[in-house]
Amino acid sequence: MSSKSRIRLFNTIGVRIALWYSVSVLLMLLVLGSFLYYRLTHTLNKETDRILFDESEFIVQSIKNNSYTTNDLLKLIEIKSSSKRYLRTSIRLYDIEQSSFIGSENFFFPDLEISADKMGKMVQGEQTLEKIWVEGLRSPYRLITRPVVIGNSCKYILQVGIYMRLSYKSVENMEENFLMSAPILIILSIIGGWLISRKNLSPITKMTETARQITGSDMKRRIFSSHTGDEVDELAHTINIMLDRIEESFTKIAQFTADVSHELRTPVASLKTGIEVMLSKDRTAAEYRKLLYHSLVSLERITRTISDLMELSRSDSGSNILHLKSFNLGNTLKEIQRKFSPVSDTKNIVLSNKEFPEVEINGDKIMLRRVFANLLDNAIKYTSPGGRVYISLEDRNDDVIVSITDTGVGITEESLRKIFDRCFRVDTSRSGETGGSGLGLSISKNIVEFHKGRIEVRSDIGVGSTFDVILPKNLINS
Repeated sequence: MSSKSRIRLFNTIGVRIALWYSVSVLLMLLVLGSFLYYRLTHTLNKETDRILFDESEFIVQSIKNNSYTTNDLLKLIEIKSSSKRYLRTSIRLYDIEQSSFIGSENFFFPDLEISADKMGKMVQGEQTLEKIWVEGLRSPYRLITRPVVIGNSCKYILQVGIYMRLSYKSVENMEENFLMSAPILIILSIIGGWLISRKNLSPITKMTETARQITGSDMKRRIFSSHTGDEVDELAHTINIMLDRIEESFTKIAQFTADVSHELRTPVASLKTGIEVMLSKDRTAAEYRKLLYHSLVSLERITRTISDLMELSRSDSGSNILHLKSFNLGNTLKEIQRKFSPVSDTKNIVLSNKEFPEVEINGDKIMLRRVFANLLDNAIKYTSPGGRVYISLEDRNDDVIVSITDTGVGITEESLRKIFDRCFRVDTSRSGETGGSGLGLSISKNIVEFHKGRIEVRSDIGVGSTFDVILPKNLINS
């Protein structure tokens, strides 16, 4: 395996999880081992001290309750020192002057002396517990030294010792077992962590493989969902939602590109044809004027389409900055109505309004003029001669509603769901007549949403349509 492959392997999540898992197990083993070591050592020491106290108490009570001779005391000590099979005790008995003592044959340290300080404690009725290390032995003795009080005076000093080899051996065995089992447990934890990580990360591997197969020409693939309800399943669900949005965006972009190409192709072809006609032969000034007029109309249509596309591009990129200022919305609507009155008169359409209230709003006046102009232009275009277009303005506490109602052909329920899509036209057969690119409503919707407002549409086939623009009165630029 190359160094690059090894680096890549150790950078995988599975390996890192396995390593962290093994480190966690190692730390737990260390903590558990330390705790067990402490508990075992403490328990064995405590049990040894209890045995020493019980043995010494039995001897003390036996001496107090019986008038033993020296031989009797020697026999008692020998019996007690040889009665324990696994924990043999070493015993010796001093008189208070330490002039003589009686000890068991197995006493571990015959030359052990009692210090004056310890002797003083014995006279006062205290007892001591200590560890005594003997040269040549691997483990210490645990020794209890206590007074034997007969009457009101201390007559003897009793020492009982237990060799702690068995206790130390138990601790050593535990340490050996722990050291032998720890590597096995760590290896098992690495293997277990690796297997668990592989099992839990296998859906991510499948996600990666599926994601690599998704291309612009194949957007139908989706990430496999295990339906386990865990975080990986939630990730797959989220990615699938994202892919749905991306596919929808790709579809809209493809449709948008096709529609724009078609929209530009017609005026460009018309412009090209007009120029070719002009160049085909000499013509009169009137003919040139007529051909130039048609060329100008085509150029205006191209310019309008390009302008709309640039506006949508700015909206999509978030670079469309609002220039907010306070203005009278009623006066603005009157200006727009006057601008479209000649057009409505030409088509024999009544353009009327209820008296506009004096309403001051905070917004981008130029952009909002474009919104109302687009809506009014569409209302006039799709209203038959003899029809009516009505504009109203309603002042509500925190917002305003501008309604534009026409008596046109109406919009189907299916078209209402798509009416704000780019390049969508309700009546495609009339696009050549009206010259619309299908971008006006999409632009209008973006502008209104930039103003934290919304557009609502109501329509009945054969009756007409109403576009309601709801805008806040006091928009704060953020």
